[in-house]
Amino acid sequence: MNIRIFTFRVFLLTLLSLSGLQLKALAPRIFSLSDTIDVVSYELYLTVTNVAQQSISGQAGIRFTTPLSSQQQLILELLQLQVDSVMNDEGAMLPYSHNGTRLTIDLPAAVGAGDTALVYVYYHGQPFHESWGGFHFSGSYAFNLGVGFESIPHNLGKAWFPCVDDFRDRALYDYYIRVANTNTAVCGGLLQSISTMCDGTVMYHWKMERSIPTYLASVAIGPYALVTDSVTGIQSTIPVRYYVRPSDTIRARNSFANMGLVTTAYENAFGPYPFERIGITGTSLGAMEHAGNIFYPNGSINGTLSDEWLYAHELSHMWFGNMVTCSSDGDMWLNEGWARWCETYYREVLYGTGVARDNFRTLLRNVLQYIHTKEGGYIPLSPMPSIYTYGDNVYDKGGITSQALRGYLGDSLFFAGIKAYLQAFAYSPASSEDLRDFMSDYTGIDLTDFFDVHVFGAGFNQYSVDSMRVTPQGNDYLAQVFINQRLKGPAQPAQNNRVLLTFFDAQWHRFDAKAIYTGVYGSNSFLLPFEPVLVVVDADEQMADATTDAFKTITATGLYDYTDTWFKLDVMSVSDSALVRVVHNWVPPDSLKTPVPGLRLSDYRYWTIEGIFPEIFDATGRFWYNRNAALDNTLLLSAADSLVILYRATTANDWQPVEFTKVGPWQLGTLYVPHIRPGDYALAVYSQTTSSTTGSLPQPWLKAFPNPASEMVNIETFIGETAHLTVTDSAGSPVFRSEVPAGRHSLQWNCSKLPPGSYIVQVAGNQAKIAVSKLILTR
Repeated sequence: MNIRIFTFRVFLLTLLSLSGLQLKALAPRIFSLSDTIDVVSYELYLTVTNVAQQSISGQAGIRFTTPLSSQQQLILELLQLQVDSVMNDEGAMLPYSHNGTRLTIDLPAAVGAGDTALVYVYYHGQPFHESWGGFHFSGSYAFNLGVGFESIPHNLGKAWFPCVDDFRDRALYDYYIRVANTNTAVCGGLLQSISTMCDGTVMYHWKMERSIPTYLASVAIGPYALVTDSVTGIQSTIPVRYYVRPSDTIRARNSFANMGLVTTAYENAFGPYPFERIGITGTSLGAMEHAGNIFYPNGSINGTLSDEWLYAHELSHMWFGNMVTCSSDGDMWLNEGWARWCETYYREVLYGTGVARDNFRTLLRNVLQYIHTKEGGYIPLSPMPSIYTYGDNVYDKGGITSQALRGYLGDSLFFAGIKAYLQAFAYSPASSEDLRDFMSDYTGIDLTDFFDVHVFGAGFNQYSVDSMRVTPQGNDYLAQVFINQRLKGPAQPAQNNRVLLTFFDAQWHRFDAKAIYTGVYGSNSFLLPFEPVLVVVDADEQMADATTDAFKTITATGLYDYTDTWFKLDVMSVSDSALVRVVHNWVPPDSLKTPVPGLRLSDYRYWTIEGIFPEIFDATGRFWYNRNAALDNTLLLSAADSLVILYRATTANDWQPVEFTKVGPWQLGTLYVPHIRPGDYALAVYSQTTSSTTGSLPQPWLKAFPNPASEMVNIETFIGETAHLTVTDSAGSPVFRSEVPAGRHSLQWNCSKLPPGSYIVQVAGNQAKIAVSKLILTR
């Protein structure tokens, strides 16, 4: 399912007792019904002949076995509905107890391992639903949604039939749905028959011959119109059935125009489509990946491709979640994280890498910027606390972790491995450890450290090139690259690093390589067919480390927006093409080599400007600051803070101030840095009240030159706040005024009409004078 289009609150509910034990997130699984009962098949007879009454009646035939040597009770879950009777397949009534959640049935004879038994449960009532999951009535329609966001445990098959309701137990399904003859009943699997009754009702029989867990079973009832289509699959033609409101039939064909292309992309990557049909059923709530029968919001069937990403997400669940299901809610990223990644992957296949990278970069930026502010700080993907099963960590961090695994392994091993994993665990549950161990064995690359960092660990890693040393080797060049690993949040340094590098020569030819090393610092040497002038980390944005970045080819003047980096480049002159990359690093910058009292560097982020520049290139960089939006709130603490921007050409250099102009109030705005140069830029807060003449940053200063002057005076300032510049004559009368911004600033003043004599140039802030200089005018 996809939760982007829903607003919901997550309530921390007491978990329903299983044999008196309370399951807790992050605790080992102690007991579940599927440890003792294995349902082989469900035969569900459901009557919903009057939707307006908002009630159902049903008969569930449950065929089951057990892994135990002797099982004398059948324990099921049935929520809120009333049990009328229970009998075995011979028609004998069986004793039972039902407390509104747990249904316990005494069997006439013990069932042993490998044996099967069949029990029928008759029930009726008004079914349970929460704000999202459960069994809903909406106008002329009724439908179920298999999981709840508020309910813990989340599985809600038990909202409409008695079952073993967890992620691990899988069964086959026959659905017999009796409805008014003006309605249609839609379930998973293939439609077997429609039987007309003598009382104005009809019976729809659907059969699901692929095993699924209960939350993926589905039923929808209403005055649906059917739109048919098909997709040519790898193994056979796949029937496609859209059940929509009668007014949406034309819209459906247009909204799902690319269903075949998306399916083909997934089949080529993950293997044959795993269910009997592709189904889309319109509902007032959605979207939900019921197996072979996706419930999809009516509002997204709008006749356009605006929500194509949404059905691409749900369709990918047929592989990630439905064919292979997470073994517990603590591993939900195996379902939802991979489906989120597929939102980017299908774009890559249908629309190209540029569109895919734009989509993924925004996802990555959202994760790095906000994820720790929403769900109690930096937390591991697995095991995920139950209150966050359907939160942003699972979806969004899960999505970028899937991409990171792709970059770590490379496309060839990644896609071959994932396809093999899906086949190895087809129609069964899997855990994060299962994925780790299978992919390690299949690819020959030990993924223990990758999973310890990205899945079982908190925080994020970032990699940057510290320096490069190049020496000629005959017609080739040997490049030794030194790499540094930095950390965002409480992450531990990764030990088995596989860092993607791209080398460029002066003509922009590229050479891709992978640096493999252990620890924080490392170096690798590469023999190149050209002399490199630039090396960058993760040029194709596959590593999903703690950076958001982008390349731009600049051939003309103008303003270039580097989306998701809080940076724009205003190019004033360029003689030839420039290749400019901007990296927004979501980690603290290195500390000052020589500490400066009163100076605090950002503890959260910095920028890197890198590229290949022509001989003539001049541009102003626009760096955005914001104490809100989870950016600079730990740096900008009050209006008294004096914001500056620092620069270093390489990591061997210390941070130094650069000229800049600040536009905006203290909370948010833009720093304009002229004559941008390759290197690193970092925000800092400078306190001018600190009395110190030591350190690498100068104290506030004021220069006026030439002095004496006759016609034009150049005035330069370096100050920690926006201030007022005033020039006064010997009598103290002002002859010139100007506002000067924080940082380094210069201006020219025409003094040719003033009489010769002594003048005072003064810069003053809100509270006191900052700097004073004497100026002599002559003729």
